[in-house]
Amino acid sequence: MEIEDGAYRLTGEPWEPVAIGGIGGSGTRIVATLLQRLGRVIGDDLNESLDNLWFTLLFKRRGALLDTDRDFARLCDIFWDRMGGSGGDCPDARARLDALAAQDRMKHSSSWLRARVASWLQRPVTLGRPWGWKEPNTHIVVDRLFRMKPALRYIHIVRNPLDMALSSNQNQLEWWGPVLLDRPVIVGPKDALSYNCAVIRRIRKIAADHGERVCLIDYDRLCREPAESCETLAGFIGAQADADTLEWFSDAIRRRTPAEGRGREIDRSMLDAGDLEFVASLGYAIG
Repeated sequence: MEIEDGAYRLTGEPWEPVAIGGIGGSGTRIVATLLQRLGRVIGDDLNESLDNLWFTLLFKRRGALLDTDRDFARLCDIFWDRMGGSGGDCPDARARLDALAAQDRMKHSSSWLRARVASWLQRPVTLGRPWGWKEPNTHIVVDRLFRMKPALRYIHIVRNPLDMALSSNQNQLEWWGPVLLDRPVIVGPKDALSYNCAVIRRIRKIAADHGERVCLIDYDRLCREPAESCETLAGFIGAQADADTLEWFSDAIRRRTPAEGRGREIDRSMLDAGDLEFVASLGYAIG
């Protein structure tokens, strides 16, 4: 996907929180690793994919889309406080966390959610360091986050929707597909493609509304031009990527086994023609 040259000249401030999102399997983890190398704290409770599980507890739920502005803003405040090192364990916060962990969710049991609360309360606080987080589902609520926290900067990883349609990770399609597509979904290439296209359409509108607060990174381009992408990401968060970091990032990208081109295996007749037209408009081959 082609990104306007202006997006590569964005420069952020080190104190501004930065979030990373995308569809699961799109390459968000390597970007999170880069942020860590550049000095960003991305959380104490992380899974193997470097997802911030405190964010998962607070915001990865359909109810987050229905929260009143007051309730959503309060969750933002306690997350910002905890990540920024100023606490997050006041009685009001504890009551909200306990309520969020009280019932099972899709993919997350109540016991798993309660473990996140325990982590929140027991882990040491890191004071005065630039911070951010990576959680692919961030894109679902990032428009609300911008309204509550205008200093936020957001990195969204975009990958060829045809390749993503064959990804083994279709958790977001199950979770958010009925919301974004406004209909029941079937887990498979057709609806996976429709979901990917819906996410990109939506995030492009959010990017247009918030300009310099959003950095869209095309994963295919990142793989072709890792050093340039590294410099883009560093500049976006107000950091400097030295020669060692550029070499490290380029090596890390080369060691990955990208699934670029797997979308060619899909029978085009089973896909929505409008989705294919949209994919082509992004600059990806559909033939």
